[in-house]
Amino acid sequence: MDTIKIGKFLAENRKKKKLTQEQLGEKIGVTAKTISRWENGNYMPDISLLKPLTQELGITLNDFICGEKVEVENYQQKTEENMDLILQEYYQMKKQRKILRICLLTACVILVGLVFYVCTIFGASLMLLSIHEREVVTDIARYTEVIGKEAKGDYQNKWGMDESIFPQTVQIKQVKDFKIIYENAWDAEFLGYLVMEYPQEEYAKEMQRLQETGIQAYQGIYGVTGFSKYQLVAMEADDYHGFVYAITDGISKIIYVEIIFCNYFLDIPYQQEIPTEYLPDGFDASIDNLYQKYKMRESNKIF
Repeated sequence: MDTIKIGKFLAENRKKKKLTQEQLGEKIGVTAKTISRWENGNYMPDISLLKPLTQELGITLNDFICGEKVEVENYQQKTEENMDLILQEYYQMKKQRKILRICLLTACVILVGLVFYVCTIFGASLMLLSIHEREVVTDIARYTEVIGKEAKGDYQNKWGMDESIFPQTVQIKQVKDFKIIYENAWDAEFLGYLVMEYPQEEYAKEMQRLQETGIQAYQGIYGVTGFSKYQLVAMEADDYHGFVYAITDGISKIIYVEIIFCNYFLDIPYQQEIPTEYLPDGFDASIDNLYQKYKMRESNKIF
């Protein structure tokens, strides 16, 4: 699928509805930043969001896949083309082994007679089968392979979350602890932390860099209330994909953390994999957490 074309199509229809990115995001339960990523063609909406998204924009799933409004007389043809396109992408992904989720498409075509015209309505659903994959990296020599813009393989796309809070490079002698976990039991998830002990001058310089990055609003997301053990210095927060942040003891130690996932819960047993003191107070991303239930109730109001 042409993600750039689809992104432009989403933006056009949002503007036709006279909605800002923030307003559309509120209606379907995501942030304005997430809407922007879709419209830029960098990322595609999660399957669970396709129905509310297309409903809010007044388009069909067929329109979405095509990246343009499909005329009634071309609907059946476009339906078949879209099915062929999805199947081609499925086989390509399977061949390259880049994506561990296998998509199976089932479709039905219903002919509906209307008073003045007849159109064909295409409905599709995807069933996700998972191949569980897990990797734990503690070798700091692999730092640039798993963190940042030069990350490789499965670590390249972390749901669009910005890792620039983490240092671009590290001096091994300053690293006190390091771990990053990649898990794909259904969707890709990442849990990682880097503990650095800086000399005084370098600490001051790094603190300035982080403070210029800023702190996004985060309280209330997944029950987070704040940080009691350490001082929060920088934060990227996303109400769907989690957090990337840096905390400090105020003396020489800076701890960089990323908790990145989707579908409002985390499969990785984070309570066992990361020191509790590095986590935000109140953080709960376990299955059936209160924040997940709240967001799902909000989504259900749309249907």
